[in-house]
Amino acid sequence: MCDFTQVEFNCGHARFIVRAWCQTYETTHKRCPPIVVAIEFRRDERCGDCRPATQPSWYFQVVKH
Repeated sequence: MCDFTQVEFNCGHARFIVRAWCQTYETTHKRCPPIVVAIEFRRDERCGDCRPATQPSWYFQVVKH
């Protein structure tokens, strides 16, 4: 079984980030059920879905208006 960290965000969403892949995943690339071994709270951040989109600094130099 693969070990995951559950990350809780300010917006209320949660994400599961892999800490270590198990031997079965490394050989077959088929995901097994996650085992949450740690919980991390990021109360000062929003998840990627809720975070406002920001353009890279070079974007405005390339895009013609």
